[in-house]
Amino acid sequence: MTQAGITLIIIAITCFLYILDKLPVALVTMIGMLAMVFSGAVSSKEAFSNFGSTPVLLTFGMIVIINAIIESGVIVQFEHVLQRMTRRGEKLFLVLVFLSAGIISMFTNNSALVAMFMPFIASTAKTSGGKIQKKHLYLPLAMGGLIGGTGSLAGSTAPLLANEVLEITGQTTFKFFTTAPVALSVLAVVAICYWFFLYDLSVKWFDFDEVADTGKAMAEIPLNKRNAVISLAVFGVSVVLFIAQPFGWDLGLVAVTGAAIVIGTGCVDGKTELRNMMWPAIITLGAALAIADGFVKSGAGDAVITFLLGTFGTGLTNPKVMVGLFLIAGWLISMFMSNGSLVSMLASIAVPMAVEAGINPVPIAIACVMGCNLAMATPVATTTITMVQVAGYRFKDYFRLGGLVGLIAVATSWTAIVLIYGL
Repeated sequence: MTQAGITLIIIAITCFLYILDKLPVALVTMIGMLAMVFSGAVSSKEAFSNFGSTPVLLTFGMIVIINAIIESGVIVQFEHVLQRMTRRGEKLFLVLVFLSAGIISMFTNNSALVAMFMPFIASTAKTSGGKIQKKHLYLPLAMGGLIGGTGSLAGSTAPLLANEVLEITGQTTFKFFTTAPVALSVLAVVAICYWFFLYDLSVKWFDFDEVADTGKAMAEIPLNKRNAVISLAVFGVSVVLFIAQPFGWDLGLVAVTGAAIVIGTGCVDGKTELRNMMWPAIITLGAALAIADGFVKSGAGDAVITFLLGTFGTGLTNPKVMVGLFLIAGWLISMFMSNGSLVSMLASIAVPMAVEAGINPVPIAIACVMGCNLAMATPVATTTITMVQVAGYRFKDYFRLGGLVGLIAVATSWTAIVLIYGL
């Protein structure tokens, strides 16, 4: 059997294990990476070097910097501002939470963002006298985090993985905010839809009782002005350097340097950060990069492209069709498997296919990113979506509201990509 055939079998088994959902995502991805190494698709040096790559270092550094901001008490002050808006009704509060989650998740891991916001929403609901209900807010919170996470290279693993495929294949890579116009377009359209009809539908559909909150209201984190100034300054300078990239500075270098500063100045405790670091996400990201590398270098990606072109003909060489194809494929498949690993596989097919057809691969890669991060219609689609199930959502609640929002987001993404890139 050829190396490409062996690689495709490894990927098929890996996908099956994702869908089976019996093992942790990080473990499955690591197994897939090791299988790539032992099969000869990539060398061990190439595979393990991904754990020190720009995407991994960027993710690690930004988690530390954002934790420093949270521990300084700045987020609590922001939450107080949002809480004052509850006097004007749950709908406005929901839209503000959705938009806030989307914008903030452009700079931090969206699962961490949801974990940070959920206690705040629960506390607000408990003290609102029934005006605010968790069941109406938790799912929009997760959706906002998923959509916003596609808006920059620091938001989620999906843009990082697609960007790595662009780099591996020698194409023009993403800038820090390349995906932001599409992500912000989707955020804006979904927010408008929530204001005009999605909120009313969710109130109608979520006819189950509010899950009781037996805990106390969220404890205050006292504002530490010194740490707040330092951590916010580090965050602001890091974002500027991400955009400008002076002297060709690597994004991972900037993020890790920022993390070292907030640790060195005592804004966060280094040992605590290492102990509490989101290691499953870090491991998944590094291993997924290795799988994508093996997929490309083994020739498996070329084999899939040849099959698709032979099956569907020249229609796939139309850029509008190609954007739609990978948007929909990512959206549907990622409802049942890890979106991080999926985006690397889809991009490994989409980018070379676009190059072969003479199409700019960047908008095609963005379509892979957006599609894979819009999986909201099942409770197992992503960790972010699964986390909010504590509000009492049933499968049909995810399917109806998450499916509808996903359709709106896919249509908006397609329109935005086509218009922005003049396809």
